[in-house]
Amino acid sequence: MTDGKKSRKQGAIPLRERGKVAVRGKIPAGVMTTSQMAAIVRIAEEFGSGEVAMTTRLNVEIPGIDRRDAGAVAERLQEAGIETGSTGATLRSVVACKGTVCRHGCCDTQGLARAIEERYGGCELPRKLKISIAGCPNNCARVQLNDIGIMGGRFPEFYADECEGCGACEKVCREGAIRVVDDEVRFSGEACVGCGDCIAICPKDAVGVASEGLRLYLGGRSGRVIRVGTEAEGLVAEEEILDTVTKLLDYFKENALPGERLGEMMERVGAEKVFAAVGMRPRS
Repeated sequence: MTDGKKSRKQGAIPLRERGKVAVRGKIPAGVMTTSQMAAIVRIAEEFGSGEVAMTTRLNVEIPGIDRRDAGAVAERLQEAGIETGSTGATLRSVVACKGTVCRHGCCDTQGLARAIEERYGGCELPRKLKISIAGCPNNCARVQLNDIGIMGGRFPEFYADECEGCGACEKVCREGAIRVVDDEVRFSGEACVGCGDCIAICPKDAVGVASEGLRLYLGGRSGRVIRVGTEAEGLVAEEEILDTVTKLLDYFKENALPGERLGEMMERVGAEKVFAAVGMRPRS
């Protein structure tokens, strides 16, 4: 193994100071145990500068480590149940908002992230690929700026016989998709973004779930070149998203040129072909 590949395996990131690195530990779904936190503190004090940083993809980095100690730090992190990596031309750590526990969450964001990580985390690809999962349209995870973006959604169905016209649903709807006129609900499906807040707040169970699932966005990226992901038509069932990710990664491996991001491949071969690989179409 070359020094470069060995360093990437150890999650070592070169720093400005010659001979110093930060070692990156992967934190699935951005959630650590208190014992893991304590282990990171001990490692940072023994090998690093005594500081710990969190990355934008919810991983942990310990800076100020001598390059020759990177292997020892990686071993200590692994003993604490923390794998190193999320660098190079691989599937980078999956970002998940706290939708699993958040009152706005419409899907199990952390569970989905862990499932994808367990199956594909760190797999080698033609170029790096980033996946982000948001639990609702509040979109804390900025899913459209990732190669694969996943967003939970829940759309309402109104039961006129149960409604007392209290207006709670109208007050909670930020998009103005709901109006209560003469104690009667008037709903605009075009304005609804699928946050599901009206369903949760109704005191009389007069609002049910018409449909729910995951919105899929492909080909987004941030950084020096910005590309907003293309949304798929329809929704993906939560229990089917892992299979969808499998098909997308397989297609990317087989069709991307070396060094080509997913969005660049979509522009070259056509977005319709990429969506067709998972049985979907781009939203018009």
